[in-house]
Amino acid sequence: MANKRKLVTSSLTALLMAAASSVLIGMNRSKSRISGEIDDLLAGNVATNRAVVTEADLAALPEPVQRWLRWSGVIGKPIPSTVRTHQIGEFRLKEGQSWMPFIAEQWYTTDPPGFLWSVSMKMNPLVRVIGRDRYVHASGEIDMRIAGLIPVARKRGGNLNQGALLRYLNEIMWFPAAALRPYITWTAIDLSSAKATMIDGGITVEAIFSFDQQGRITTMTALRENDAKGQRLPWSTPLTAYGEFGDIRIPTEGTGVWQYEMGEFPYIRLRITGIEYDVSTQAR
Repeated sequence: MANKRKLVTSSLTALLMAAASSVLIGMNRSKSRISGEIDDLLAGNVATNRAVVTEADLAALPEPVQRWLRWSGVIGKPIPSTVRTHQIGEFRLKEGQSWMPFIAEQWYTTDPPGFLWSVSMKMNPLVRVIGRDRYVHASGEIDMRIAGLIPVARKRGGNLNQGALLRYLNEIMWFPAAALRPYITWTAIDLSSAKATMIDGGITVEAIFSFDQQGRITTMTALRENDAKGQRLPWSTPLTAYGEFGDIRIPTEGTGVWQYEMGEFPYIRLRITGIEYDVSTQAR
């Protein structure tokens, strides 16, 4: 009997070690794949114009957009070619689901526009979802896997394209000088809001940015493709805190909210913990 118990214990130990090894291998492979995709994103960036933003660049913009860019501190600084943000927060996929804490790093290019969001979410104390969300070559793509092995969300193109481009437009709040890129145009609405239209690769998105008297963005609203619901729905990103990185003032805390038939559904709560501008592939 004792020998049998030892055999069972040894077998269970071997199985646990094999499972742990598989998880570690899967996570390392996912991280390596995502790292290669970040290199590809940055390699595709062609922006070489280091022209400094001037007051004259703001002259044709709606007044609240001018107010925002002045408040942000971009005058006298170049439009960044690449951007890296560091984030923490919570995420959930659907109503009634528990919030999953996450840590993330996100890379952007501004010419052409693109991003890659690399994230690790804790489903429970023992299980993590490793993956990324990206927009490159006018195409959205998502790849999320439990422990880097088991796919939980994998899709490319289609409705993701509009949603991903709209996300990029929203997130220029973290690198505001990109508001001057030629693929974004601004239309006046009133003294506290303006409409941004962005075109890339045949995709056109529109959003309303709202600003306070200081020039800070308070929220952005748009009709965005919701892949889970299969339709365009009202989407907003109310902001609650602001900070400064590299002499640039930006929003640092906010929430992503879908408007469903039953009411508002907040699906992400996010805080920016760091930003770096014009970071090269070699430096990362």
